[in-house]
Amino acid sequence: MKNIHGGDIYKYENVTDFSANINPMGIPESVREAVVNSLEMCENYPQMFCDDLREKIGRRYGVDSSFIICGNGASDVLYRYVFAIKPKNAVVAAPCFAEYEAALECVGAKVEYYQINHNTFEIEDDFMKMFEYKPDMIFLCNPNNPTGILINDRLLERIIKECDRNGVRIFLDECFLDFTGQEDELSYVKSILRYRGLFVLKAFTKMYAIPGIRLGYGITYDKELIGKMYDAGQPWNVSVLAQNAGIAALDEDKFAADTVSLISKEREFICTNFQRMNIKYWESDANYIFFMHKKGLKEKLLNRGILIRDCSNYKNLTDGYYRIAIKSHKDNVKLIDALADIDII
Repeated sequence: MKNIHGGDIYKYENVTDFSANINPMGIPESVREAVVNSLEMCENYPQMFCDDLREKIGRRYGVDSSFIICGNGASDVLYRYVFAIKPKNAVVAAPCFAEYEAALECVGAKVEYYQINHNTFEIEDDFMKMFEYKPDMIFLCNPNNPTGILINDRLLERIIKECDRNGVRIFLDECFLDFTGQEDELSYVKSILRYRGLFVLKAFTKMYAIPGIRLGYGITYDKELIGKMYDAGQPWNVSVLAQNAGIAALDEDKFAADTVSLISKEREFICTNFQRMNIKYWESDANYIFFMHKKGLKEKLLNRGILIRDCSNYKNLTDGYYRIAIKSHKDNVKLIDALADIDII
């Protein structure tokens, strides 16, 4: 087995981790307290179906809790989705999160790739190519990972309508949408009643800085699918600690707003310096930045105590593509200073 994701800090000593896209503000105090206060409850099994957490998520989005399923991180929800449906043919927009393909391969699905425009890294009007493969389902990520680019809203609506017309399920990953400051306007949770084949993936992991706790959820009108997803994995898949962390996090509206403000300010700081150093990058709407540099940058930065994400193992990418998380101003200055010192630009 091989770890192909960011955040693998355990093999390094004293590194500043830019490889995992986690909120630089850290865990909200209320969430931290909820986890600590939940320790005494660990003598009991957690709620099997996360009833209290689903109820609160439902109130947040104005949907019935029966349309929601929670998991041990967003990846758990993803795998349950694929195991429940067992598609024969699937289309994945590339580059994108590697676990889509990994989950599909577990059920023997044939995976085809819709190659996102290699210059703009945006999905364009030729999206109908996705349907040439006659897929059972299509996977999209908005904003995209690793590019941070949002799908044009009108175009995304056209894709979802076309899926609905052709009876194709669509899995829409919105795990980073809350960092854009446009979640209320752009989330397709509001559309699950119109598009019965739509499944929207969300996560607490990134915004609330709790990847070690693991908590994600999905929302769909298809209750039969949710039942199959519960049957596709072990019971009690979300711990007491995670459930109570999520319940507390849903009250942290100011924290989320402050995060969006910080990310916007620091993203501008990094991009301004990238322009100054003639580093090619793509305008991101998320809490990370996708850019190009010479081969070997990851190793050069590791020598300076900085870990970044080498994106060469993403589909449709090669050596020279990288992703960095947006962190605190102090850490971002450290990164910019290190890049300025590296004589491989």
